[in-house]
Amino acid sequence: MIETNILINVQEVGILLSALELLELSDEKLIARDYGSVPVLYNKLSNVYEQMDSSDFRRQNEHYVEPSF
Repeated sequence: MIETNILINVQEVGILLSALELLELSDEKLIARDYGSVPVLYNKLSNVYEQMDSSDFRRQNEHYVEPSF
């Protein structure tokens, strides 16, 4: 299998977009070599994010989320 569909909420898409924005150029090059273009993936996720309803953003209800730093 080379493709699959997953259910992902607006907050999770936002996390992925943020992570992609924080990549260093050297990391982008490594990822591109093994998996494909980071900007292409970013644009796809950004388009999805823009179509999602982010008005019900409930960070305060996500008690299980802890910073990784």
